Amino acid sequence: MDWWFQSPYQEINQSGQHLVDDAMDMVRRDTYRKAQAVSRQLASVSPALQPALAKHLVGLGDVDTLELIDRSGKVLYRSMDTLQAPDSYKLDKSFSREGLRGWVGLSPRPMVESGVRVNDQVAVMVGSYLPKDLFQQMDFIAKNNRQFLLARSQRKVVKISLISSFLALTLMITFVALWIGSHLAREISIPLQLLLEGTREVSKGNLAHQIPYEAKDEIGQVVKSFNRMTQDLQASKRELEWSNQELRMSTQSAELRRRYIETLLETLNIGVISTDTEGDVRTLNLKARELMGVERGERLQNIISRPEWAPIREILSGLPERPVMNREIPLPGGRGQRILSVSAATLKDPSGTPFGYLLILEDITDLSRAQRIAAWQEVAQRMAHEIKNPLTPIRLSSQRIRKKVKEKAQDLETAVMEGTNTIEREVEGMMTMVNEFSRFARLPEIHPKPVSLTSLLMDAASTYRSAYAKVNVEMELPPDFPPVRLDWEPMHRVFKNLFENAIEAMEMSGTISISLRRGDGHAVITMRDTGPGIPREARSRLFMPYYSTKRKGTGLGLPIVARVLEEHGGTIEVDESYEGGAGFIITLPL
Repeated sequence: MDWWFQSPYQEINQSGQHLVDDAMDMVRRDTYRKAQAVSRQLASVSPALQPALAKHLVGLGDVDTLELIDRSGKVLYRSMDTLQAPDSYKLDKSFSREGLRGWVGLSPRPMVESGVRVNDQVAVMVGSYLPKDLFQQMDFIAKNNRQFLLARSQRKVVKISLISSFLALTLMITFVALWIGSHLAREISIPLQLLLEGTREVSKGNLAHQIPYEAKDEIGQVVKSFNRMTQDLQASKRELEWSNQELRMSTQSAELRRRYIETLLETLNIGVISTDTEGDVRTLNLKARELMGVERGERLQNIISRPEWAPIREILSGLPERPVMNREIPLPGGRGQRILSVSAATLKDPSGTPFGYLLILEDITDLSRAQRIAAWQEVAQRMAHEIKNPLTPIRLSSQRIRKKVKEKAQDLETAVMEGTNTIEREVEGMMTMVNEFSRFARLPEIHPKPVSLTSLLMDAASTYRSAYAKVNVEMELPPDFPPVRLDWEPMHRVFKNLFENAIEAMEMSGTISISLRRGDGHAVITMRDTGPGIPREARSRLFMPYYSTKRKGTGLGLPIVARVLEEHGGTIEVDESYEGGAGFIITLPL
């Protein structure tokens, strides 16, 4: 094995690898020099003539490929249509001071690229193809050198493995020989000794004693009969003891379990309420009494008549359709309004039949206040960021106009028109953003009146049914649904916003389904689409201002929707049970 890794094999592999590295370095340097030469020639002409000069240089045959790109990644000239657009790394390196030096690409064919900045706005990228046979030979030499180095680094491990294998084989043979000798001795003397010890243990009352011996001869049959006899005796004794013990344990266990559960519930810092299937309260712990304002000696059923119980009754009404529900409800109190997080679940027996409901109440007033503060901090930061972004192109445009005026350049009129257009566009973008924020921060006062919710939904959907042929709108609307007090115009905008979001998410093709039903004193609207859905990590922040899952979204659409519904006394939440896309559940008071 040592002879395998002696010279000249090692020197041959190292020399081959050095040859590969030197060849690649030579190609990289040559490509970079060509890029510098092309850059100098392009810098000597005006920007308008640069693409023509680049095409001329490619025609000379000194370079294989040539690309002119600007800072935004736009290709000004490309010698071949099959070339891929440069990624952000190549673009940044080409505009840096040192440039892109010898980037090796393998697709669609091996090529070395170098990029050099022509000026502040334009860079040139020059490519040279590697001969196919040369690249394959270089790759073959590199792979073989890596395999040789890997094999040489593992030769000690192989030696140790071979020695360990021979030692293990020797130890195994020695162990087998010793085991065979001892086994032959045990087959004769040990069974008799075990039977003698077993009879002594049984005579002392140890009925659980078993003889650990198995054989198919006569002695083995005797041992099996002895073990079976002791098992039968032990089983009879155990049944008698268990019958008495189970009676005592069942009573003690039930009492301990009851005390444990009562103590646990009373010490919890969250409210726990259990009801029957009709909604009548069965139990509530100390924290639940405190949150609901129930005195210790007061009857439990009095809680049902309290105004605080109305939103909880609404949650219980939705449990037959959804096994678990979570909702935040406001509760008035002497120390101001509190926010409770209420989680409700259906209690079922082993056969799956519901026998009641479990409510978990937690006071999240401080947490909700902290979340609102954090949300508005994020709004302020986002607002400052969005206003700051347009200032850079506005400043650059004004500087360019001032420079052209001082120089009395011939293209002064063009520079002025382009600069003013840029300034107007950025100012309009800032005004749009400020108007959206102003609209969110100060919505107009609503004027509710009885409105047919069925007509409102059909009117909002009619525009999109005719405008998008590939969008199918399915509506399940009862014709005799009672009127709802709301303001037609803002609610119409709410549903238009939801329709537009769904159509954009489905990329103008899919199905939107809308259903309307009557809940416990509320109109419940379910709206679903067949788009990609809403990521779970985004659902908790979906209705926060300036949070958007779209690239060009302002992040104010859904917060405005939630704000309008809140003004009408309604709510909107994500339909957690729907997995075929995005789903929302909207409630409005009847």
